[in-house]
Amino acid sequence: MDIAGFDYKDFLPYYLTDDQKRGLASAMKDFSGRSNIFTQEFQAEVFQGDCWEGIPHITLSGRKENIQAIILSNTCDIDKTNVRHTPVHVTYAPLIGLAAYEKLLLAALPEKDVKGKIAAIKAQHMTNLIYLPASVEGTLESVAMLDMVSSIPYKAFEAQAEKRKVRSLNQLGFYLLSFKLSIHFCRMHEAVYRG
Repeated sequence: MDIAGFDYKDFLPYYLTDDQKRGLASAMKDFSGRSNIFTQEFQAEVFQGDCWEGIPHITLSGRKENIQAIILSNTCDIDKTNVRHTPVHVTYAPLIGLAAYEKLLLAALPEKDVKGKIAAIKAQHMTNLIYLPASVEGTLESVAMLDMVSSIPYKAFEAQAEKRKVRSLNQLGFYLLSFKLSIHFCRMHEAVYRG
């Protein structure tokens, strides 16, 4: 499904003014690879939407590998200062370089079709992917694979010595992530009558 058919204003927080909602909806609708969705703030915290490298990941074959991933768990649920009576898990989606993803597509589709798909990805029109443009820190273009989500115990995440925060989302990036997650996982407009 093409995400462009949704009205972004319907998904924005109630506490924004009408002008802020219009501005944010316009920025999301006109998203391009030049849109700034990152911040250099919050380098010590673990927030929803943070991109990390060195995240422990177990494959179906049981092989452990370290991957790049974006945190999907909400910030409050993984805040270690919150008292918990059961172990907390952190949910993430793998990040794949856009060039590598394009290569996968080229193995299955004609180049003309792949160009169209890449353009749709960069415009944030794909519901199962989040496009993350290159950033000033030298991070390459990538896509978050929302249909490949995994969870690990937060203690395993915290104990991973090789992990490193690569970048964090700014306010526009956070709203974009929230919008994409709500469409991918909770599509209220799915047009399926369930009886």
